[in-house]
Amino acid sequence: MRRSSIRLRVRRGVLGALVWLASLAASPSLGAQRDSTDAQKTFFVRRDLVATGVALAATAAVSSADLRIAHWARGSNVQGDSSRRRLVEQMTRLNETPLTLAALATYGVGRLAHSATTADVGLHTLEALLLTTTVSEVVRGTLGRTRPREAREDPFVFKPGNGFTAFETRSFPSLHTAAAFATATALVGEIRERRPGAARYAAPLLYAAATVPGLTRIYLDQHWASDVVAGAFVGALLGSRVVSYAHSHRRSRLDRALLGVSAVPDGYGGVLVLVSAGR
Repeated sequence: MRRSSIRLRVRRGVLGALVWLASLAASPSLGAQRDSTDAQKTFFVRRDLVATGVALAATAAVSSADLRIAHWARGSNVQGDSSRRRLVEQMTRLNETPLTLAALATYGVGRLAHSATTADVGLHTLEALLLTTTVSEVVRGTLGRTRPREAREDPFVFKPGNGFTAFETRSFPSLHTAAAFATATALVGEIRERRPGAARYAAPLLYAAATVPGLTRIYLDQHWASDVVAGAFVGALLGSRVVSYAHSHRRSRLDRALLGVSAVPDGYGGVLVLVSAGR
């Protein structure tokens, strides 16, 4: 009974940290906060520095339990049989690549269907994912944290710089988690911009879905729990800032360039690309 209660607290602790850090990253940047002077002038605002400090402290706190959580995830009760593992391996395929392709497809459909809203949502989600992937890869490559399946009993094996060339030293932060939370936060932000009342229903569903990739990575011994927590914050912060910045300006140069492009049939079996000169 005691062991079950400890496991339950571990699971709730990781899930709670993920959702809390996502809300911490998103709340300063979206909704009613968007009309602040800082949000109008810069991509990041001063309160993001505070949120980052809190997130670093939370990540450090979770890292103290990394090994215990890894032992729990490696246990036979959690691992289950081969069918469970196959299911988790399928679920973990939801990563930055399919999410980026989906965002790109959404943007493309919006342009072809002349739906400004669809194109706008697809473009901003794509921007959030590309920025999140770039930042995460730079941090992962620089820190070179060793994955749990390689380090096994030592969560604090770092090989600075090795993450750029070796997969096994590319653990912190979890890119699966960062991409999932960037997508969820960007979508929540877009919903808040258009239908604020719907966000209260959409946000829990989107953030719940965003936790899945990170949990599968812990199950597969690919990431420490603190990797997942850090990834959630990075994705949520960058996803919220992309949407907030885009909507607090008339249009960024990238928005004007990409949202102003239209492709129409030329009448001779080809395609005519039109570029509007919108402000």
